[in-house]
Amino acid sequence: MIEALRFQLVLPVLGLPGLAMPIGMHEGLPLGVQVVSRRFREDLCLDAGEIIEAHEGPRTPIEPRF
Repeated sequence: MIEALRFQLVLPVLGLPGLAMPIGMHEGLPLGVQVVSRRFREDLCLDAGEIIEAHEGPRTPIEPRF
């Protein structure tokens, strides 16, 4: 599990805001996108997340398969 989170875990260490969100499925597996901004610009991540969600639509949780 930690291996899957390695790209997300480095952001707080560097002081960068980040947002990860699901964007769909491919061959039965969930896909996601990660948005990272410069320091103190959380607003840019949230704006990008809002645009992505408006394009993709809200997602409902899925049952993990592992």
